Formats: sequence, structure tokens, C-alpha cells
Amino acid sequence: MAIQVFTPENTLLVESIKCYLYTDPGMGKSTIAHTAEKPLIFDFDKGQHRVSAELRRGAIVRIDSWLDLENLKDDFYAPYKTIVSDTVGAMLDAIKDHLSKNSDNLQRDKSLTLKAQGLAGNLFMKMVRKWENLGKDIVFIAHAVEQEAGKNKIKIVRPDLAGKNSAMLYRMSDIMGYLHASTDENGDDLRTIYFNPSESHHGKNSGRLGRIHTNGNGVEVCSGQVTVPDLAHSPTFLADLLKQAKDHINTLTPVQAEELKNITDLNHCKQVCEEASHAGDLNQLTESLMPEHKYVKEMWAAIKARGAEMQCTYEKEKKRWFNPPQFKGISDEQLADLQDFIDTCGLDAKTVCEHLGLDALNQIEASKFEAVKNEIEQVAKGEITA
Repeated sequence: MAIQVFTPENTLLVESIKCYLYTDPGMGKSTIAHTAEKPLIFDFDKGQHRVSAELRRGAIVRIDSWLDLENLKDDFYAPYKTIVSDTVGAMLDAIKDHLSKNSDNLQRDKSLTLKAQGLAGNLFMKMVRKWENLGKDIVFIAHAVEQEAGKNKIKIVRPDLAGKNSAMLYRMSDIMGYLHASTDENGDDLRTIYFNPSESHHGKNSGRLGRIHTNGNGVEVCSGQVTVPDLAHSPTFLADLLKQAKDHINTLTPVQAEELKNITDLNHCKQVCEEASHAGDLNQLTESLMPEHKYVKEMWAAIKARGAEMQCTYEKEKKRWFNPPQFKGISDEQLADLQDFIDTCGLDAKTVCEHLGLDALNQIEASKFEAVKNEIEQVAKGEITA
């Protein structure tokens, strides 16, 4: 067969698409998996038995150990078109359990060493690449978790995966949706998958899924919302969804697809930065940066900006972020002493707080108590303008 050469302006057909679906409990995520095209479902979570018998259209393989999966030969996959990991969190746990059987991979507290954690990620990626090379579509299913995040403590829903694993799954997925239930105007239950990211949840919509409409400026906008139908009457729901996403991606040239991916990664990084609450979040973001990424400088700038907001410090030698020292305010005795001192100086607490840029005197750090008294005395003497 002649060698095909694809220039950056030519489309390079995508044969394997990766979908990342995370859900609240009881949303029927395992049932949806059976509506993919010729699905092979790896039941890491031991929950496929809850799918009603009439809706089980795919093959189910219960995985008890990582070796169960590693030992499968390529020809085992031949009858299937879609590989489903249910759940991807349990799949990663199976890899870690496998590695933990080797004492060389363990720290004193029995957790995996950093090297072993990296090996776990490599084993996961190797398996996914194997499925891709076999031309299979891949569906990762995960549990959703709601957390308070960021400086405003907003509630955000995201996959129940931590650190590098979360970043890894996001990067490799073509589409990522949050399955949520609500009630329509008639009081009926309505299940919707949200593929567009928002302030309330994570998402990724490279496949341009959802209703397309034109806004007031005449620009086409994709809603990113897909309603889940009655699966008993829509046995190819997920298969159709993956085909629609794949068809759209295959209209893009490699240059367009790469730029879309890069911009999506950048926007996701900025979103996760806004949700960061402590130095650990910043470290996970920093560790997930890819030096070769087109927008790595912009991502690092976003991380540094959030770190500055949180008053965290970054140590270049250790390549780690650290939380600011815990605030220790003045004691009740010091507060009473300070109030008496302010009265003696002929000032009032409001004037002093405005001068110091504080809302209340108890926001003064204990370590700065004497320095603050000296400054108040200088204000009273007119040496410093209040």
C-alpha cells in the first residue's frame, strides 16, 4: 500500500475517540455505556450487575487485578468497537494495587513512591495507547464530586480524581461531559450531559456536541447540552454521540485540531487555577505543565498569579509551592491594651484601622504588636499622617 502524506492543511481522519463521562450517583452511567457501538465493558468498580438485564447489550469483563487486563491478547478485542473503563478511578487503583505488591515501590507509610506513581501513569497510558492502536473508541466513566474551591468558595463539580491523574485524563480526552439530573417544567426527571465547561463544572467539547444556535451577533453558538433519552428506545445513544463528535473533529485540519486542543487546555488550566485553594492545588497544576505545550508560558503565568493572590511562595530549588505562614492574631489581652493605648494617644479605633488598612484591630498579627503601637504613637504625634 502506498504511503500517505498529510500536510498541515489536510484533514487526518480520527479513527479512535476518547470520551470522559463523570456523573452523580444513580444517574445510570453504567447503563449508558451499553449504548456504545459493540461495547466491551471492563467492570473495575463491580457495579455492572445493577444494569437491568434488558439493557445489557455489551460484553462485561469483571477485573479483579491489573494482570487480568494486561494478560488479554490483541485478538480478544476483535469483536468489539468501544472499550469502556467503569470506572477509570478504580482502573487506576488496580494499577496502584498491583505496584504496591512490590515493597520497593512503597514508602514507609505504605504509600507509593513518586517513582512508582509515575510508573502507574505510564502503565495506564500504555494500555490506552494499545486500545487506540487497535482502532477502538474509548469511554472513561468516573464518579463526580462537589467541592468548594477558589477564593470565593464556589461549589464546583468535577471528576473524583486527584492531581496528575485528573490532568492526564482531561488532556487525553476528546470530549468530557458531566451527567446531571434535574426536573423539567412538568415535574419529570431530565438527565442532561453538559459538555461545555462552566463555573459550576468541568467539561470539554472538541466534538461540538449539543444544539447549535445563532446568538444576537449572528455567531453560531454550541449549547454543549445533550439530553439523555429513554435508553430502552435509544439503544445506540452513546454510539451516535461518539460518531457525531468524531465526524466534527474529522472536519478539522491537523492545524485547526491542534490549536483547538491547545486553547481548550489553556482555558481549563485557568479555570482550575481559579479553583485552587491551597499550595497543594498549585503544585498539582505545576506538575501537570507540559514544557512543549504551545501555551505553557500563559499557563505558568496563570498559576503564578493565583499563587500571588493566595500569598503562597514558590521555591525554585524545590520546585514546590508553599502555603503562607498561618496567621496568628493579637490576644484578647493585647487587644484591650491596644485600645487603651489608642485612647491615651487621643485617637479612635476607626482612624487607626483606616490608617493600617484593616477592618478591625484583631486583624493585627501578634508578631507586629509592638511595631503597630510605635506606628500609632507616631500618628498621634503627627510624625505620620493618619
